[in-house]
Amino acid sequence: MIALSIAQNNIYLEKHELWKDNVKWSPPEYPWVKVNVDGSWLGQSRTMGVGGAVRDAVGRWKGGFARSFEDGDSLRAEILALAEGLPFCWNAGFRYIICVSDCIGAVKAVQGPSLNRDNIHKHSDIIGAVKELVARDWSVKIVNIPREINSVAHVLASWGAKNSAINVTWRSRFCFTSSRGGHLFPYVIFLFFFLSV
Repeated sequence: MIALSIAQNNIYLEKHELWKDNVKWSPPEYPWVKVNVDGSWLGQSRTMGVGGAVRDAVGRWKGGFARSFEDGDSLRAEILALAEGLPFCWNAGFRYIICVSDCIGAVKAVQGPSLNRDNIHKHSDIIGAVKELVARDWSVKIVNIPREINSVAHVLASWGAKNSAINVTWRSRFCFTSSRGGHLFPYVIFLFFFLSV
């Protein structure tokens, strides 16, 4: 019994080390774009934030967003991130989308055909909206990724949660528009660093 546990532990550690060595953002194949999305939830205020970053097949920044929402929970924030990222891509004219999230619960909730049981889910309104977006005339893949690959979207979502009543859209790395004032400078530096690498 102990030998089996040691063997299982060694296999796990080998796989974990292999996974750690390969953790980095990778571009999609042309003509696809990849939108990394994330949700953030502040438990005390019940405020949610969502964020996302769109990059093309050579890793060029194509746009980004951060937004806040009131009164939710962590899973709702993650599903809302999907619901914000997809129309962001649609409105920008992209028709081949890989939408990636580090929340397996959100990814599983929106994958597959709509079923009657979807209507009893706590977040059926958002799940239905995402499924309707996916059903449009375009190609969309929704994929779960490790959190370590989602750092830019994570920062944007956290910023959205901390800056309530804010909607920010970035169409390029250096042109920022905001629906309300906010302190963007630290995030601009962070994004510039991560997107320049």
